[in-house]
Amino acid sequence: MNPLRALFLQLSRMPPALMLVLIIGLAVLITMTVTSNQQAQEAALKAKEQDLVAKMSAKGKVVYAIKDIPEGSTIPVEALEEKEIEQAKIPQDALTSASLAAGRVAKYGIQTGQIVSQHDLAPQGISLGFEARLKEGMRAVTFAVDSNSGVAGFVTPESHVDIIAMVGAGGDTKVAPILSDVEVIAVGQMYQKAPGGTAAVPASSVTVSLSPEDANKLIKAVTASKMYLTLRNDKDHTPVATVDVTSLFVKPQAPKGDLTAALPPPSALPPPPLPNAPDAGPMPMGGPAMPAAAPPPPPLHEIEIWTGSKKDVLSVPKS
Repeated sequence: MNPLRALFLQLSRMPPALMLVLIIGLAVLITMTVTSNQQAQEAALKAKEQDLVAKMSAKGKVVYAIKDIPEGSTIPVEALEEKEIEQAKIPQDALTSASLAAGRVAKYGIQTGQIVSQHDLAPQGISLGFEARLKEGMRAVTFAVDSNSGVAGFVTPESHVDIIAMVGAGGDTKVAPILSDVEVIAVGQMYQKAPGGTAAVPASSVTVSLSPEDANKLIKAVTASKMYLTLRNDKDHTPVATVDVTSLFVKPQAPKGDLTAALPPPSALPPPPLPNAPDAGPMPMGGPAMPAAAPPPPPLHEIEIWTGSKKDVLSVPKS
Protein backbone atom coordinates (compact mmCIF):
# COMPACT_ATOMS: atom_id res chain seq x y z
CA MET A 1 0.00 0.00 0.00
CA ASN A 2 1.15 3.55 -0.69
CA PRO A 3 2.65 5.10 2.47
CA LEU A 4 0.81 8.37 1.93
CA ARG A 5 -2.45 6.56 1.58
CA ALA A 6 -1.76 4.64 4.70
CA LEU A 7 -0.98 7.88 6.54
CA PHE A 8 -4.22 9.49 5.41
CA LEU A 9 -6.17 6.38 6.54
CA GLN A 10 -4.59 6.65 9.98
CA LEU A 11 -5.34 10.37 10.20
CA SER A 12 -8.94 9.77 9.19
CA ARG A 13 -9.35 7.35 12.07
CA MET A 14 -8.05 9.93 14.56
CA PRO A 15 -10.41 12.15 16.49
CA PRO A 16 -11.05 15.49 14.75
CA ALA A 17 -9.60 17.53 17.62
CA LEU A 18 -6.34 15.60 17.59
CA MET A 19 -6.19 15.88 13.80
CA LEU A 20 -6.58 19.66 14.04
CA VAL A 21 -3.78 19.96 16.58
CA LEU A 22 -1.52 17.85 14.43
CA ILE A 23 -2.25 19.91 11.33
CA ILE A 24 -1.58 23.17 13.20
CA GLY A 25 1.67 21.81 14.55
CA LEU A 26 2.84 20.83 11.10
CA ALA A 27 1.96 24.30 9.76
CA VAL A 28 3.89 26.01 12.56
CA LEU A 29 6.89 23.75 11.96
CA ILE A 30 6.88 24.45 8.25
CA THR A 31 6.49 28.21 8.87
CA MET A 32 9.41 28.27 11.32
CA THR A 33 11.58 26.33 8.92
CA VAL A 34 10.83 28.69 6.04
CA THR A 35 11.33 31.76 8.26
CA SER A 36 14.63 30.44 9.55
CA ASN A 37 15.91 29.81 6.03
CA GLN A 38 14.83 33.29 4.93
CA GLN A 39 16.56 34.94 7.89
CA ALA A 40 19.73 33.01 7.17
CA GLN A 41 19.69 34.17 3.56
CA GLU A 42 19.07 37.76 4.62
CA ALA A 43 21.95 37.61 7.10
CA ALA A 44 24.29 36.19 4.47
CA LEU A 45 23.24 38.90 2.00
CA LYS A 46 23.77 41.61 4.60
CA ALA A 47 27.21 40.24 5.47
CA LYS A 48 28.22 40.30 1.83
CA GLU A 49 26.96 43.85 1.52
CA GLN A 50 28.93 44.98 4.58
CA ASP A 51 32.05 43.26 3.28
CA LEU A 52 31.69 45.01 -0.07
CA VAL A 53 31.20 48.40 1.61
CA ALA A 54 34.26 47.78 3.78
CA LYS A 55 36.36 46.94 0.75
CA MET A 56 35.14 50.01 -1.12
CA SER A 57 35.90 52.36 1.79
CA ALA A 58 39.23 50.76 2.68
CA LYS A 59 42.39 52.75 1.90
CA GLY A 60 45.73 51.65 0.59
CA LYS A 61 49.16 53.27 0.12
CA VAL A 62 50.42 54.34 -3.31
CA VAL A 63 53.44 56.29 -4.59
CA TYR A 64 52.92 59.63 -6.37
CA ALA A 65 55.45 61.58 -8.45
CA ILE A 66 55.76 65.13 -7.09
CA LYS A 67 57.88 66.38 -10.00
CA ASP A 68 58.40 65.38 -13.62
CA ILE A 69 60.76 62.44 -14.16
CA PRO A 70 62.20 62.25 -17.71
CA GLU A 71 62.24 58.99 -19.60
CA GLY A 72 65.46 57.06 -19.07
CA SER A 73 66.53 59.00 -15.97
CA THR A 74 67.24 57.63 -12.52
CA ILE A 75 64.29 58.24 -10.21
CA PRO A 76 65.38 60.31 -7.17
CA VAL A 77 63.72 59.65 -3.84
CA GLU A 78 62.87 63.35 -3.44
CA ALA A 79 60.66 63.12 -6.54
CA LEU A 80 58.36 60.57 -4.84
CA GLU A 81 55.69 60.81 -2.13
CA GLU A 82 53.58 58.14 -0.45
CA LYS A 83 49.82 58.74 -0.01
CA GLU A 84 46.76 56.78 1.09
CA ILE A 85 43.76 56.64 -1.25
CA GLU A 86 40.60 54.52 -1.56
CA GLN A 87 41.32 50.92 -2.42
CA ALA A 88 38.98 51.02 -5.40
CA LYS A 89 41.07 53.76 -7.05
CA ILE A 90 44.42 51.97 -6.73
CA PRO A 91 45.75 50.54 -10.04
CA GLN A 92 46.49 46.86 -9.99
CA ASP A 93 50.29 47.21 -10.37
CA ALA A 94 50.75 50.43 -8.35
CA LEU A 95 53.81 50.63 -6.09
CA THR A 96 53.10 50.77 -2.37
CA SER A 97 56.47 52.14 -1.20
CA ALA A 98 58.80 54.85 -2.52
CA SER A 99 61.80 52.64 -1.81
CA LEU A 100 60.63 50.30 -4.58
CA ALA A 101 61.13 53.07 -7.19
CA ALA A 102 64.00 55.19 -5.82
CA GLY A 103 67.19 54.54 -7.75
CA ARG A 104 65.42 52.70 -10.56
CA VAL A 105 65.43 53.88 -14.18
CA ALA A 106 62.20 55.35 -15.56
CA LYS A 107 61.08 53.30 -18.55
CA TYR A 108 58.66 56.05 -19.61
CA GLY A 109 58.33 59.72 -18.69
CA ILE A 110 56.45 60.17 -15.39
CA GLN A 111 54.49 63.37 -14.91
CA THR A 112 53.86 65.27 -11.69
CA GLY A 113 50.82 63.87 -9.83
CA GLN A 114 50.97 60.48 -11.56
CA ILE A 115 50.72 57.22 -9.57
CA VAL A 116 53.94 55.29 -10.12
CA SER A 117 53.30 51.73 -11.27
CA GLN A 118 55.53 48.77 -11.88
CA HIS A 119 55.24 49.16 -15.66
CA ASP A 120 56.79 52.67 -15.37
CA LEU A 121 60.12 51.17 -14.27
CA ALA A 122 62.79 49.65 -16.49
CA PRO A 123 63.82 46.11 -15.55
CA GLN A 124 66.45 45.93 -12.85
CA GLY A 125 70.01 45.48 -14.04
CA ILE A 126 69.49 47.69 -17.10
CA SER A 127 71.36 51.02 -17.02
CA LEU A 128 71.65 53.73 -19.64
CA GLY A 129 74.91 54.96 -21.15
CA PHE A 130 76.26 58.38 -20.21
CA GLU A 131 75.50 59.83 -23.64
CA ALA A 132 71.82 58.97 -23.12
CA ARG A 133 71.68 61.57 -20.34
CA LEU A 134 72.30 64.35 -22.90
CA LYS A 135 69.22 65.90 -24.43
CA GLU A 136 69.13 66.20 -28.19
CA GLY A 137 71.18 69.15 -29.43
CA MET A 138 73.13 69.57 -26.17
CA ARG A 139 76.85 69.09 -25.51
CA ALA A 140 78.76 67.81 -22.47
CA VAL A 141 81.69 69.94 -21.25
CA THR A 142 83.97 69.01 -18.35
CA PHE A 143 86.15 71.45 -16.39
CA ALA A 144 88.17 71.31 -13.20
CA VAL A 145 86.95 72.42 -9.77
CA ASP A 146 88.28 72.12 -6.24
CA SER A 147 86.68 72.03 -2.81
CA ASN A 148 86.13 75.80 -2.79
CA SER A 149 85.02 76.35 -6.38
CA GLY A 150 82.92 73.16 -6.40
CA VAL A 151 80.72 74.02 -3.35
CA ALA A 152 82.59 71.57 -1.09
CA GLY A 153 81.30 68.52 -2.95
CA PHE A 154 77.59 69.23 -2.46
CA VAL A 155 77.07 69.54 -6.24
CA THR A 156 75.64 66.24 -7.56
CA PRO A 157 74.27 64.97 -10.87
CA GLU A 158 70.95 66.74 -11.65
CA SER A 159 72.01 69.84 -9.66
CA HIS A 160 71.58 73.27 -11.28
CA VAL A 161 74.34 75.87 -10.89
CA ASP A 162 75.48 79.30 -12.07
CA ILE A 163 79.04 79.41 -13.42
CA ILE A 164 81.11 82.41 -12.26
CA ALA A 165 84.38 83.65 -13.81
CA MET A 166 87.05 85.52 -11.83
CA VAL A 167 89.94 87.45 -13.41
CA GLY A 168 92.62 89.73 -12.02
CA ALA A 169 94.07 89.97 -8.53
CA GLY A 170 93.91 92.33 -5.59
CA GLY A 171 92.05 95.56 -6.24
CA ASP A 172 91.77 94.71 -9.93
CA THR A 173 89.80 91.48 -9.32
CA LYS A 174 86.58 91.21 -11.33
CA VAL A 175 83.88 88.56 -10.91
CA ALA A 176 80.71 87.98 -13.00
CA PRO A 177 78.47 85.05 -14.05
CA ILE A 178 79.07 83.76 -17.56
CA LEU A 179 76.35 81.04 -17.60
CA SER A 180 73.05 80.76 -15.71
CA ASP A 181 70.97 77.77 -14.52
CA VAL A 182 73.25 75.09 -15.95
CA GLU A 183 72.42 71.40 -15.39
CA VAL A 184 75.19 69.23 -13.93
CA ILE A 185 75.12 65.74 -15.46
CA ALA A 186 78.22 64.26 -13.83
CA VAL A 187 80.54 64.91 -10.89
CA GLY A 188 83.90 63.26 -11.36
CA GLN A 189 83.10 59.79 -12.75
CA MET A 190 79.63 59.64 -11.15
CA TYR A 191 76.69 60.44 -13.44
CA GLN A 192 73.82 58.92 -11.43
CA LYS A 193 72.60 60.48 -8.22
CA ALA A 194 72.75 58.11 -5.27
CA PRO A 195 69.22 57.57 -3.87
CA GLY A 196 68.85 59.09 -0.44
CA GLY A 197 72.45 60.29 -0.35
CA THR A 198 73.16 63.08 2.15
CA ALA A 199 76.97 63.18 2.37
CA ALA A 200 79.08 65.48 0.20
CA VAL A 201 81.09 63.82 -2.58
CA PRO A 202 84.17 65.95 -3.37
CA ALA A 203 85.41 65.69 -6.96
CA SER A 204 88.07 67.32 -9.10
CA SER A 205 85.80 67.97 -12.08
CA VAL A 206 82.19 68.50 -13.09
CA THR A 207 80.45 67.89 -16.41
CA VAL A 208 77.62 70.16 -17.52
CA SER A 209 75.08 70.04 -20.36
CA LEU A 210 75.17 73.10 -22.66
CA SER A 211 74.11 74.30 -26.08
CA PRO A 212 76.97 74.45 -28.62
CA GLU A 213 77.14 78.27 -28.29
CA ASP A 214 77.34 78.14 -24.49
CA ALA A 215 79.90 75.33 -24.70
CA ASN A 216 82.21 77.61 -26.71
CA LYS A 217 81.62 80.42 -24.21
CA LEU A 218 82.52 78.17 -21.28
CA ILE A 219 85.67 76.79 -22.89
CA LYS A 220 86.92 80.33 -23.59
CA ALA A 221 86.23 81.29 -19.96
CA VAL A 222 87.98 78.18 -18.62
CA THR A 223 91.18 79.03 -20.49
CA ALA A 224 91.09 82.72 -19.47
CA SER A 225 89.86 82.76 -15.85
CA LYS A 226 89.25 80.91 -12.60
CA MET A 227 85.84 79.18 -12.50
CA TYR A 228 83.46 78.95 -9.53
CA LEU A 229 80.07 77.24 -9.12
CA THR A 230 77.12 78.61 -7.15
CA LEU A 231 74.52 75.96 -6.26
CA ARG A 232 70.81 76.66 -6.87
CA ASN A 233 67.71 75.40 -5.10
CA ASP A 234 66.22 72.56 -7.17
CA LYS A 235 63.07 74.66 -7.75
CA ASP A 236 64.88 77.92 -8.62
CA HIS A 237 65.34 78.42 -12.36
CA THR A 238 65.30 82.23 -12.48
CA PRO A 239 67.96 83.35 -14.99
CA VAL A 240 70.65 85.85 -14.04
CA ALA A 241 72.42 88.34 -16.32
CA THR A 242 75.62 86.92 -17.83
CA VAL A 243 78.65 88.42 -19.59
CA ASP A 244 81.42 87.25 -21.88
CA VAL A 245 84.66 86.63 -20.02
CA THR A 246 86.57 89.07 -22.27
CA SER A 247 84.54 91.97 -20.86
CA LEU A 248 86.19 91.42 -17.46
CA PHE A 249 89.70 92.24 -18.69
CA VAL A 250 91.05 95.83 -18.51
CA LYS A 251 91.82 97.26 -21.94
CA PRO A 252 95.47 98.52 -22.26
CA GLN A 253 95.94 102.32 -22.25
CA ALA A 254 98.81 104.41 -23.66
CA PRO A 255 101.23 105.61 -20.91
CA LYS A 256 101.06 109.30 -19.94
CA GLY A 257 103.63 111.58 -21.60
CA ASP A 258 103.97 109.45 -24.71
CA LEU A 259 103.34 112.00 -27.47
CA THR A 260 103.53 109.38 -30.19
CA ALA A 261 100.20 107.99 -29.02
CA ALA A 262 98.52 111.32 -29.84
CA LEU A 263 100.02 111.57 -33.35
CA PRO A 264 97.88 110.49 -36.29
CA PRO A 265 98.95 107.41 -38.16
CA PRO A 266 101.60 107.93 -40.87
CA SER A 267 99.04 107.49 -43.60
CA ALA A 268 97.13 110.54 -42.26
CA LEU A 269 100.15 112.93 -42.30
CA PRO A 270 100.53 115.32 -45.31
CA PRO A 271 103.48 114.66 -47.64
CA PRO A 272 106.57 116.85 -47.12
CA PRO A 273 106.91 119.83 -49.52
CA LEU A 274 109.30 119.63 -52.42
CA PRO A 275 112.59 121.53 -52.03
CA ASN A 276 111.92 123.78 -55.03
CA ALA A 277 108.30 124.51 -54.19
CA PRO A 278 107.60 128.26 -53.83
CA ASP A 279 105.91 127.80 -50.40
CA ALA A 280 108.36 125.27 -49.08
CA GLY A 281 109.41 125.96 -45.53
CA PRO A 282 112.46 124.71 -43.75
CA MET A 283 113.03 121.02 -43.99
CA PRO A 284 112.88 118.96 -40.82
CA MET A 285 116.08 118.00 -39.12
CA GLY A 286 117.97 115.35 -40.99
CA GLY A 287 116.33 116.29 -44.33
CA PRO A 288 118.12 117.60 -47.49
CA ALA A 289 119.76 121.08 -47.26
CA MET A 290 117.87 123.98 -48.82
CA PRO A 291 119.74 126.51 -51.10
CA ALA A 292 120.65 129.82 -49.35
CA ALA A 293 118.31 132.75 -50.12
CA ALA A 294 119.76 136.03 -51.57
CA PRO A 295 120.34 138.74 -48.92
CA PRO A 296 117.96 141.73 -49.02
CA PRO A 297 119.27 144.93 -50.70
CA PRO A 298 120.58 147.69 -48.36
CA PRO A 299 118.21 150.55 -47.55
CA LEU A 300 118.40 153.80 -49.67
CA HIS A 301 118.81 157.42 -48.57
CA GLU A 302 116.42 160.00 -50.02
CA ILE A 303 117.85 163.49 -50.86
CA GLU A 304 115.53 166.37 -51.66
CA ILE A 305 116.77 168.90 -54.27
CA TRP A 306 114.93 172.21 -54.66
CA THR A 307 115.18 174.38 -57.74
CA GLY A 308 113.10 177.41 -57.07
CA SER A 309 109.70 176.00 -56.22
CA LYS A 310 110.41 172.63 -57.82
CA LYS A 311 111.44 169.67 -55.62
CA ASP A 312 113.25 166.58 -56.83
CA VAL A 313 113.92 163.47 -54.70
CA LEU A 314 117.11 161.48 -55.30
CA SER A 315 117.60 158.01 -53.72
CA VAL A 316 121.17 156.85 -53.07
CA PRO A 317 122.43 153.75 -51.20
CA LYS A 318 123.85 154.07 -47.76
CA SER A 319 127.62 154.02 -47.61
